[in-house]
Amino acid sequence: MWCQLVILLFSFLGLCLSDYCGSDQIAYGMEVHHSGVIRLLCSKPSCYDKNYSDCPERADSPKGCKKTNDWVGGFEKNIEGDLSIMCCEFDGLEKYAKIRYSDVRIRRGEFFEGEEKENSDGDVIRFDAIKDIRMHRDTEGKAYYNLTILSFDCESIPDVKPAWLQKSQWPYFQYAKN
Repeated sequence: MWCQLVILLFSFLGLCLSDYCGSDQIAYGMEVHHSGVIRLLCSKPSCYDKNYSDCPERADSPKGCKKTNDWVGGFEKNIEGDLSIMCCEFDGLEKYAKIRYSDVRIRRGEFFEGEEKENSDGDVIRFDAIKDIRMHRDTEGKAYYNLTILSFDCESIPDVKPAWLQKSQWPYFQYAKN
Protein backbone atom coordinates (compact mmCIF):
# COMPACT_ATOMS: atom_id res chain seq x y z
CA MET A 1 0.00 0.00 0.00
CA TRP A 2 2.74 2.47 0.97
CA CYS A 3 4.78 1.61 -2.10
CA GLN A 4 1.83 2.40 -4.36
CA LEU A 5 1.28 5.72 -2.59
CA VAL A 6 4.95 6.68 -2.97
CA ILE A 7 4.91 5.75 -6.68
CA LEU A 8 1.76 7.78 -7.20
CA LEU A 9 3.27 10.77 -5.40
CA PHE A 10 6.43 10.71 -7.52
CA SER A 11 4.36 10.35 -10.70
CA PHE A 12 2.35 13.43 -9.75
CA LEU A 13 5.53 15.34 -8.90
CA GLY A 14 6.93 14.55 -12.35
CA LEU A 15 3.80 15.96 -13.98
CA CYS A 16 4.15 19.21 -12.03
CA LEU A 17 7.78 19.67 -13.12
CA SER A 18 7.37 19.30 -16.88
CA ASP A 19 5.25 20.54 -19.76
CA TYR A 20 5.15 19.63 -23.44
CA CYS A 21 3.49 21.13 -26.54
CA GLY A 22 4.35 18.33 -28.94
CA SER A 23 5.63 18.34 -32.49
CA ASP A 24 2.33 19.57 -33.92
CA GLN A 25 1.87 22.64 -31.66
CA ILE A 26 3.81 25.80 -30.92
CA ALA A 27 4.68 27.25 -27.48
CA TYR A 28 3.45 30.83 -27.83
CA GLY A 29 3.44 31.75 -24.15
CA MET A 30 4.45 30.82 -20.64
CA GLU A 31 3.06 31.41 -17.17
CA VAL A 32 4.77 31.17 -13.79
CA HIS A 33 2.36 30.56 -10.93
CA HIS A 34 2.91 32.12 -7.50
CA SER A 35 3.95 28.65 -6.28
CA GLY A 36 6.77 28.58 -8.86
CA VAL A 37 5.10 26.01 -11.15
CA ILE A 38 5.61 26.94 -14.80
CA ARG A 39 3.34 26.07 -17.73
CA LEU A 40 3.62 26.54 -21.47
CA LEU A 41 0.75 27.95 -23.48
CA CYS A 42 0.46 25.92 -26.70
CA SER A 43 -1.37 26.56 -29.95
CA LYS A 44 -1.57 25.25 -33.49
CA PRO A 45 -1.89 28.23 -35.82
CA SER A 46 -3.81 27.41 -39.00
CA CYS A 47 -0.85 28.28 -41.22
CA TYR A 48 1.24 25.64 -39.41
CA ASP A 49 -1.16 22.78 -40.31
CA LYS A 50 0.83 21.61 -43.31
CA ASN A 51 4.27 21.97 -41.75
CA TYR A 52 6.10 19.75 -39.31
CA SER A 53 8.75 20.07 -36.67
CA ASP A 54 10.98 17.31 -35.36
CA CYS A 55 11.01 17.00 -31.55
CA PRO A 56 13.06 14.66 -29.37
CA GLU A 57 11.27 12.29 -27.00
CA ARG A 58 12.31 14.24 -23.91
CA ALA A 59 13.87 17.49 -22.76
CA ASP A 60 17.60 17.03 -23.14
CA SER A 61 19.11 20.51 -23.47
CA PRO A 62 20.13 22.13 -20.17
CA LYS A 63 21.59 25.13 -22.01
CA GLY A 64 18.46 25.97 -24.03
CA CYS A 65 17.73 26.04 -27.75
CA LYS A 66 20.79 27.56 -29.37
CA LYS A 67 20.60 26.27 -32.96
CA THR A 68 19.10 28.58 -35.57
CA ASN A 69 16.37 26.05 -36.49
CA ASP A 70 15.28 25.30 -32.88
CA TRP A 71 12.32 26.42 -30.80
CA VAL A 72 10.89 25.31 -27.47
CA GLY A 73 8.60 22.28 -27.58
CA GLY A 74 8.63 21.56 -23.85
CA PHE A 75 10.70 21.55 -20.68
CA GLU A 76 11.48 19.44 -17.65
CA LYS A 77 12.70 20.46 -14.20
CA ASN A 78 14.74 17.98 -12.21
CA ILE A 79 14.44 17.48 -8.47
CA GLU A 80 17.15 20.12 -7.83
CA GLY A 81 15.09 22.65 -9.83
CA ASP A 82 17.38 22.82 -12.88
CA LEU A 83 15.61 23.31 -16.20
CA SER A 84 16.16 21.24 -19.36
CA ILE A 85 14.53 22.32 -22.61
CA MET A 86 13.05 20.16 -25.37
CA CYS A 87 14.26 21.82 -28.56
CA CYS A 88 12.13 21.07 -31.62
CA GLU A 89 13.67 21.61 -35.02
CA PHE A 90 11.99 23.14 -38.05
CA ASP A 91 14.00 23.20 -41.29
CA GLY A 92 14.42 26.75 -42.54
CA LEU A 93 13.18 28.43 -39.36
CA GLU A 94 15.78 31.16 -39.77
CA LYS A 95 14.21 32.00 -43.17
CA TYR A 96 10.62 32.30 -41.91
CA ALA A 97 11.04 33.76 -38.41
CA LYS A 98 12.82 36.73 -36.89
CA ILE A 99 13.58 37.50 -33.27
CA ARG A 100 10.88 39.80 -31.93
CA TYR A 101 12.02 40.04 -28.29
CA SER A 102 15.34 38.81 -26.94
CA ASP A 103 14.85 39.05 -23.16
CA VAL A 104 11.27 38.84 -21.89
CA ARG A 105 11.62 38.37 -18.12
CA ILE A 106 8.94 36.40 -16.26
CA ARG A 107 8.82 36.02 -12.49
CA ARG A 108 6.40 34.27 -10.13
CA GLY A 109 2.83 35.41 -10.72
CA GLU A 110 3.59 36.68 -14.24
CA PHE A 111 2.98 35.40 -17.76
CA PHE A 112 3.81 36.13 -21.38
CA GLU A 113 1.39 35.46 -24.21
CA GLY A 114 2.45 35.90 -27.83
CA GLU A 115 0.31 37.43 -30.54
CA GLU A 116 -1.31 36.20 -33.72
CA LYS A 117 -2.03 38.44 -36.68
CA GLU A 118 -4.82 37.52 -39.09
CA ASN A 119 -5.66 38.76 -42.58
CA SER A 120 -9.14 39.94 -43.62
CA ASP A 121 -10.19 36.32 -44.32
CA GLY A 122 -9.37 35.26 -40.74
CA ASP A 123 -6.28 33.27 -41.73
CA VAL A 124 -3.23 33.55 -39.46
CA ILE A 125 -0.43 35.30 -41.32
CA ARG A 126 1.99 35.82 -38.39
CA PHE A 127 2.38 34.34 -34.91
CA ASP A 128 4.82 34.43 -32.02
CA ALA A 129 6.71 31.37 -30.76
CA ILE A 130 9.13 30.82 -27.88
CA LYS A 131 12.62 30.29 -29.29
CA ASP A 132 14.41 29.78 -25.96
CA ILE A 133 13.90 29.76 -22.18
CA ARG A 134 16.76 30.53 -19.81
CA MET A 135 16.33 30.12 -16.06
CA HIS A 136 18.13 32.41 -13.61
CA ARG A 137 17.95 32.94 -9.85
CA ASP A 138 17.61 36.26 -8.05
CA THR A 139 19.47 37.22 -4.85
CA GLU A 140 16.87 35.37 -2.76
CA GLY A 141 17.35 32.18 -4.78
CA LYS A 142 13.95 32.37 -6.52
CA ALA A 143 13.86 31.36 -10.17
CA TYR A 144 12.92 33.74 -12.96
CA TYR A 145 12.95 33.10 -16.71
CA ASN A 146 14.15 35.03 -19.74
CA LEU A 147 12.42 34.16 -23.01
CA THR A 148 13.49 34.76 -26.58
CA ILE A 149 10.44 35.24 -28.79
CA LEU A 150 10.25 34.70 -32.55
CA SER A 151 7.79 36.28 -34.93
CA PHE A 152 6.93 33.60 -37.49
CA ASP A 153 5.82 34.77 -40.97
CA CYS A 154 3.24 32.30 -42.32
CA GLU A 155 3.07 33.81 -45.79
CA SER A 156 6.69 32.89 -46.51
CA ILE A 157 6.35 29.17 -45.60
CA PRO A 158 6.46 26.90 -48.66
CA ASP A 159 3.85 24.16 -48.86
CA VAL A 160 6.43 21.35 -48.96
CA LYS A 161 6.68 18.46 -46.51
CA PRO A 162 10.13 17.82 -45.02
CA ALA A 163 12.28 14.96 -46.32
CA TRP A 164 11.96 12.96 -43.08
CA LEU A 165 8.17 12.66 -43.49
CA GLN A 166 7.59 9.43 -45.38
CA LYS A 167 5.10 9.45 -48.23
CA SER A 168 3.57 6.17 -47.10
CA GLN A 169 2.78 7.06 -43.48
CA TRP A 170 -0.50 5.83 -42.09
CA PRO A 171 -3.35 6.23 -43.07
CA TYR A 172 -2.13 6.66 -46.65
CA PHE A 173 -1.17 3.26 -48.03
CA GLN A 174 0.11 2.62 -51.51
CA TYR A 175 -1.36 -0.47 -53.12
CA ALA A 176 0.18 -2.32 -56.03
CA LYS A 177 -2.01 -2.36 -59.10
CA ASN A 178 -2.61 -5.75 -60.71
